[in-house]
Amino acid sequence: MAEPELSGDSLIRPEVRLRQYLYVGKEYPNYQPGNWFFHKYYEEGRVQSIKNIVESKNPLVAIDLIKKAFESKLVQNPETLIFALAVCARQTENERLRQAAYDTVKKICVTPQDFILFVKFASQIAKSAPEPKHGWGGGWRRAVNDWYLSKDPLDLAKCVTRYRGRYGWTHKDIVKLSHPKTDDIAKKAVLKYVLFGLKEAKKEFGDKPEAKEVIQYIEQVEEFKHCEDEILAGRLLELYNLTLDHIPGHLLKCKEVWNSLIPAMNITMLLKNLQRMHNYGVLEQAGAAVDKVVDEICNQEKLANEKIHPALVLITIKNYEKSGRPLSYEKQKARKTKIRSVIIPPKPTRKIVEALYKTLEYSFNSLEPTGLKYMITIDMNKAMQGSPAWRCGNLSSAEAGCLIALCLLRSEVNVTVAVFKKFSVHEVYLNKNASLGQIVKKMKQTPTGDVNLEKPMIWAAEKKKQFDVFINVVDVVDKRFGNEVRTDNPRKAIKEYRSKMGLKNAKLVTCAMATAQMVPHSDDNESILTICGFDENVPKIIEAFARSLF
Repeated sequence: MAEPELSGDSLIRPEVRLRQYLYVGKEYPNYQPGNWFFHKYYEEGRVQSIKNIVESKNPLVAIDLIKKAFESKLVQNPETLIFALAVCARQTENERLRQAAYDTVKKICVTPQDFILFVKFASQIAKSAPEPKHGWGGGWRRAVNDWYLSKDPLDLAKCVTRYRGRYGWTHKDIVKLSHPKTDDIAKKAVLKYVLFGLKEAKKEFGDKPEAKEVIQYIEQVEEFKHCEDEILAGRLLELYNLTLDHIPGHLLKCKEVWNSLIPAMNITMLLKNLQRMHNYGVLEQAGAAVDKVVDEICNQEKLANEKIHPALVLITIKNYEKSGRPLSYEKQKARKTKIRSVIIPPKPTRKIVEALYKTLEYSFNSLEPTGLKYMITIDMNKAMQGSPAWRCGNLSSAEAGCLIALCLLRSEVNVTVAVFKKFSVHEVYLNKNASLGQIVKKMKQTPTGDVNLEKPMIWAAEKKKQFDVFINVVDVVDKRFGNEVRTDNPRKAIKEYRSKMGLKNAKLVTCAMATAQMVPHSDDNESILTICGFDENVPKIIEAFARSLF
């Protein structure tokens, strides 16, 4: 279904629409997992709100909103922040806003890949303008040079060696366009390396004491990247404290390299690369790498410091237990018709699976309370139990709903869990200390009935129960019964609940777990969030919405 266009005279203020874009990638409250680059979330037409803000009395509010969203640490796709910043930087209507955007680049674009992405977006916007521009102004050069030259020489060397390029751009491309100038000998040596390579950098700065440290570091990285010996490469990686991003293609399948890398990776990176390591044969049943992985992912101090969310751990478990991500449609078709064989990864290592379930339990301790009152109502019919969550094919829709419920139970004081029944809802009393498996088992035993998205609000109003956030977890939101479309009206129900209970900020979240289809939405309703599918970001998206951040 084609996505609706929001006009500039939308009833929602442009500041609100910009916040919505920053958190969910759209100027209305609807979140869908997936590849936002592929689905063209980063086109200037997606953020008409910035154009409206530019025309207002206080155009700098756009930068303030981007900064606040960044500081919230609840934006799950930071590319939206970078794109919105690039739009502000490349617009031509307000000079103050453009300069403020360039001044903010260093704050928002913390990592080299974020910085390169900003350059890509800025170039893309300039070339797609009605009057395309291929040059770069003084503001852009100043921002770029400040990003490079504000770093310590060794940090600069680490940036340019760790990420040579991303998104079709390299540091060499950017430096050639921006012409950074500095009196710092060590920084000059790094820039020389970027433009002309190690040989020329050593030729000009090899005898300069000030450049000794950075030249030595760059030599170490180059030695590692050109190493052909697997055992030596593993030793060099440990010796020089290098990262996954330094590993060249010809070393990516080397067991010794991964063995050395495991203790250097944070837990998030470990979880996201677990199946990759397993497929490379690194995680053999009795190998040393298995013990290293177990020690790392079960480190409760690291889990707390990184604030690993249970959703990421659970998705990792389900994918790992099924030996990787779900097969794509093409692969399924090929397997059924026997056109080609599909390589099946080795079976998961039991010790790692057991450790992952411990990690899941530990991760609940990192959840932070919002102090709000929640009611979550989950459809537990057979379709929910059997259908995979969209974009998360190894997790059932019911399991995803139960995970959201358990996260709330573990972190919040006031949470009511219910299921839909024939004429109302059925409240379910759950032990917050129970495991996810126990929660799912008990929820499956509860009575079920027809889904009506109004029921939780009507029930709460009748019982005079106060809730700040209602969450409905269902399979789809436009289900048909026979030839009739479901006639419930949750928008009307939440409005009436707010009025009856005197809770003007009460919100409704509808999670349609098994569908990618857009649902009709009202541009003037800021109190309803719709989520299609599930991924590790969904609980944090709900949290940000509950906290009224968008």
